[in-house]
Amino acid sequence: MNCYLINATSIKAYWAHGLLYLAASGETECPQNANLSESPATIVPAEYQLTTCPCTAIGTFPFNVHAWFHLGEQPEAVTVHTAAGAQKVDVEAFPADLIEDVATPHALTAKLGDDEVIGISPNSWDVNRAINDAVSKLQATYPGNVSATVTETGVVAAGSPVGIAFLYVKMKQSADKPAKRKSS
Repeated sequence: MNCYLINATSIKAYWAHGLLYLAASGETECPQNANLSESPATIVPAEYQLTTCPCTAIGTFPFNVHAWFHLGEQPEAVTVHTAAGAQKVDVEAFPADLIEDVATPHALTAKLGDDEVIGISPNSWDVNRAINDAVSKLQATYPGNVSATVTETGVVAAGSPVGIAFLYVKMKQSADKPAKRKSS
């Protein structure tokens, strides 16, 4: 398909627990094809793009689109490419109400202990993916010495249509195995 960059009236970026959430809204042709994705160019740090693809509908219509991306560290800002050019978007902590009339899930606003992590399976209900995400975060802190317990699991689906959707697991490094924390 010949997809192309589009503009947005609003672009927001939020980060928590290794996940970047981007949301954009505005008006475009073919809003059902509006998409936020990682730019195909290999750029470090990663950049993102807002696109749509042709359809048979005539006219412009409102769109709201979001996407999740794994991003280990919270950046100050990310670059989103639009038809108007590269937009620098400040990355914030998740607000109390991410979607109108819907409280932000606790999993995204929780303060974690030094020995706790949250693994997330964005846009899916894959528990193995969420556990793998959590274990990889623990492995970075406790290399070769992960002994953890799942202390919480949950599914979040909010908004209409579903604006936030993910399965998460909260894990805690076990105290019964001596933790050899990676030195910074």
